[in-house]
Amino acid sequence: MTPPAPRPGDPDPARDESGAASDDPRAARDESGATRDEAVARREAVVADPDLLSGRLFFAVPLPSPTKAPIEALLPEISRSIPDARIAAAAGWHLTLAFLGQVRPESAADVVKVGETAVAGLSPAELHLEGAGGFPNIRRARVLWAGVAGDVEVLASLAVTLATESRRAGLRFEEREVHPHLTLARLHRPAPLPEPIVERIAAAAAASPLWRARELCCYRSTLTRGGARYQVVRTFALAG
Repeated sequence: MTPPAPRPGDPDPARDESGAASDDPRAARDESGATRDEAVARREAVVADPDLLSGRLFFAVPLPSPTKAPIEALLPEISRSIPDARIAAAAGWHLTLAFLGQVRPESAADVVKVGETAVAGLSPAELHLEGAGGFPNIRRARVLWAGVAGDVEVLASLAVTLATESRRAGLRFEEREVHPHLTLARLHRPAPLPEPIVERIAAAAAASPLWRARELCCYRSTLTRGGARYQVVRTFALAG
């Protein structure tokens, strides 16, 4: 049965009879307005199935379908232009910010805390795709990418905090410099990228609508014969 709503004049359960804030630590509220007990319950609900937050995990920002559409339409042309490349399925496109590698179920709560700390105080970011190229360069590329522009300082802040908090939590963290980008394809061996297709991708990126990134996601990666498959196992809102 739903408890009745408090009436004017009813005592505040978080205060004592004198009206002062209660000394009971369970009555303290966090930034979202939840009491400590409520926050603990929420955290326990998130990690009730720790297996969900285990395996090959990474943090990334997703892209909406309208933003992906112009470049997605080029995928058949990219495949023809670079036959040695393994094309990344558009359904799994994301901007990777931190890769944790293999995570054990007992570390599920740590993963949640890392994500929550990373987004704390950060507002949504206005982003758009811009440019194209290859890593390490277009003459001997192993990766074909589209660039990202806009409020990239938000992505940089997320990446730094994710790295710091992962180390603090004792999570295995892949140390690498973060350059926010959208991976479109991976080459089996280093090779030059055809300039016409790079230019076509850059033009498609310029035609992509900007988007407002409102969340950080924790993904689980499962390796299959057809390539990696990604599943979002937890989201963290950018609501600062």
